[in-house]
Amino acid sequence: MTRSPNRMLGATVGAFFALIGMLGFFRTSGIEFFATEGALLANIFSVNGFQNVVHIVVGAALVLAALANRATARAVNSALGFGFLVLGFAGLLLVGSEYNILALNSADNALHFAGAVILLLVGIGADKRATGVSA
Repeated sequence: MTRSPNRMLGATVGAFFALIGMLGFFRTSGIEFFATEGALLANIFSVNGFQNVVHIVVGAALVLAALANRATARAVNSALGFGFLVLGFAGLLLVGSEYNILALNSADNALHFAGAVILLLVGIGADKRATGVSA
């Protein structure tokens, strides 16, 4: 696993997102699950219960893909990178609206754009000869 940038990144970013999702539940007690204005995590990122669950699911997907093999890690990194890119642009439109069921704020959008760039660069650029065989 240590020889594959996609597997290392997937495991690291996945663990980070799972941790953020779990920590988010300590901040969101008393807030509606789909609240459009969430609680602040680290006094920066807005979170609600739904976003916490999404973070845990995304984190688990990245970690499981990293544990599987290079090809799977690469595919999941690329797909979630594209998803983060879409979410970043959608978040620009959703902030402050009644449709913001992920309680996104500007800091969340910046993190989603940064995550998209990193996941896409590694997902598309690294491990080009991924064979699907574990390394």
